[in-house]
Amino acid sequence: MKNIYSILSLVLLLFSISVFGQSKIYAPTLNAPDDLETEQMPDVVLDWNAVTGGTLEITYEVQIATNSEFTDAVTFPRTDVTAQAMSYLLFGGTYYWRVRAYDEDIASDWSDAWSFTVLWTVTMDKPNDGDEEYVNPEITWDEVTGISGYQMQVDTVYAWNFEPSGVTSSINGSYIVDNDDMWAVGANGTMLHNDGTGWTTMDVGTVENLNGVTFVDSSNGYAVGDAGTVLYYDGTTWTSLDAGTTENLLGVSFADADNGVVVGEGGEVVVYNTGTWETAATGDDNDLYDVVMLDASNIWACGLGKIVVNYDGSDWFANEIGNKDHYAIAMIDENTGWTASKSGKIFRWDGVFWYEEESGTSKNLYGLSFVGMNGYAVGASGTMLMFNGAWNEVTSGVSEDLQGVMITGDNGLVVGDDGIMIRKADNGFNSPDLKTFDIPSDDDSWVLSGLFFGQTYYYHLRAIHDVDTSMWSGVKSFTTQASPELDSPSNSSETDLRVEFEWDEYEGITNYIFEIDDDEDFNQPRTFAPEVDTLVVNDLIFGVQYYWRVAAQHALDISYWSEVWNITTVNTIVLESPENEAVDVTTCPVYTWIEVEGASQYEFWIDVDETFSNPEMFTVDEPTIQCQAPLDKNTIYYWKVRGIAGADLSEWSETWSFTTEGTIGIDEQFNSDAVNIYPNPGNGEYNLYIDSFGSDNYLIKVVDITGKLIYNTEVNCQSGSNYIPIAIDNIQKGTYNLVISNKEQVVTKRLVIQ
Repeated sequence: MKNIYSILSLVLLLFSISVFGQSKIYAPTLNAPDDLETEQMPDVVLDWNAVTGGTLEITYEVQIATNSEFTDAVTFPRTDVTAQAMSYLLFGGTYYWRVRAYDEDIASDWSDAWSFTVLWTVTMDKPNDGDEEYVNPEITWDEVTGISGYQMQVDTVYAWNFEPSGVTSSINGSYIVDNDDMWAVGANGTMLHNDGTGWTTMDVGTVENLNGVTFVDSSNGYAVGDAGTVLYYDGTTWTSLDAGTTENLLGVSFADADNGVVVGEGGEVVVYNTGTWETAATGDDNDLYDVVMLDASNIWACGLGKIVVNYDGSDWFANEIGNKDHYAIAMIDENTGWTASKSGKIFRWDGVFWYEEESGTSKNLYGLSFVGMNGYAVGASGTMLMFNGAWNEVTSGVSEDLQGVMITGDNGLVVGDDGIMIRKADNGFNSPDLKTFDIPSDDDSWVLSGLFFGQTYYYHLRAIHDVDTSMWSGVKSFTTQASPELDSPSNSSETDLRVEFEWDEYEGITNYIFEIDDDEDFNQPRTFAPEVDTLVVNDLIFGVQYYWRVAAQHALDISYWSEVWNITTVNTIVLESPENEAVDVTTCPVYTWIEVEGASQYEFWIDVDETFSNPEMFTVDEPTIQCQAPLDKNTIYYWKVRGIAGADLSEWSETWSFTTEGTIGIDEQFNSDAVNIYPNPGNGEYNLYIDSFGSDNYLIKVVDITGKLIYNTEVNCQSGSNYIPIAIDNIQKGTYNLVISNKEQVVTKRLVIQ
């Protein structure tokens, strides 16, 4: 017995040495990316927190796998840093990872296993969908790292195209039996059918709003609407059925010819089984908007109050999912489905839980349709989303609210307000205009060039690395500006003969084409090809209405013409001074009028007879003339002006009159009004006019702006008008002061030498 105790004591001692002599090292804690994180890069860096051990030789071992059991795990060589960069991860792949630490050769437990999902595709940035762009738009996107490059496709055709429905009322639902048998229903009893040749309206005997339609096959169809309306189609005719309800019915689904269900306001659910309609008690009275029957024992519906109801063959269950009302539901099978909801919310069912998926929009979503794992959601303001592993917004090309969508392989039909229909007949990007660009991986933008004017373009992008290619991004669209936009002179304005035409710059072109004509049909236009967004035309004719337009051009295309604007050139001169009917005007006035740009000269007439029976006539280059000789005192004069442009003459201006001053009084005999000099400006030779009260001497000086004396003379003037020639030689151009003094009276005039 004593020996047994000795043996046990020895074993315990050895165990204690083994345990307490061993260095304990803890499992690392993971840091990034967060558990369940999405939209990760193919070269994501896995990061964890460092641990300590009994030695300084701490290393880490990382495992990554595509399942949570790590049955296909890849183990990376041990490293002494706390991060591991991945490479060539598959787009859209979900990965699980964990880390353990080593203190020399002693391993810790594995950390918790976290998961992340690699992004499915590229996120497009600019232009915004539906924007108007020049012919050289810059396409931008969010950078994707860990790739070898991008591929972008740009085309003039797209899978979805507008299709005329023939109605303008709201279309609420659609169904595709096959490409030659499509149906749509809408407001006021609207029933539309397309047999492959176009849409026609059918009379179905009701004016109630029809809200949903479904078919089992081409000879078994159902439509539902307001006031309990249920219609049945037998392959030839629509007839009304009594489903035992008067509620507004909003959704319908049939699993086969013998099993179906309709839902509506107030939580109404009516189940059809082999000719019999029976109301179901779901335990909830919220309005139900949509329903899917997978089979008689598997029914799903959704509606107001965030409600999703489900029938499992024996019981109904109602659950609040998320925080928004649900407008549409689609179920692939009992373990996979989605709801489309208010404010852009989308929830996905995985067989156990409903969880939210990122939709990329905040617009209400009203319609939902899936074929396998590919689907579409549509909603307010033309919103359209495509699912191919992740949700991406795609262009619809319209701005109306879209109420319903159905897809069947390559075919699809979207319907909405104001009779809107959008049809999908193929995958697009297959026209002769298709352009494909291979873009380096370090670029996150690409500038297009040489696009057609006034054309809608569709584009998408995908990322590529050595192991995988991402899904195409959502399709976006832009439309190139069809023509330049005119700026000035404004339409229908009056202009001079010299006109500077301006329009908004159009980027990405080589030049503009400018046409101007006095014929609005441009039968014989004058044509110019300016390279900038402005052009001066300086030889227009008085009193003519001209029409002008602009187009843009590059090597591959010429734009549409802009709007046609018109101008009318002036046909008369506007006088300025002396003012009409002015009095006490100096006997040597300066006449002015408003300049007409492009006029080469002006013809000036003055006379004491308002009929101009004996006028003095002058032709001048500037919009002003100074008297060439003093006028008679206290006399009424009449004057007018017309413009000259080559051989063309304007109409005469209005005729204005003025009255010259009377005899100068003794106290006013020598002042500024008694002196004039002309021409001024001049070239150094002038005529000085002095109106002297009596015979007297006058001192005449010319000084520069520094006060330096340039010219000096004294003259004797007789009573009345005196004309004195002044010649100033060898004088520089500029402004000088002409000073005339008579005893203590001094008059100063400005003198300009040109």
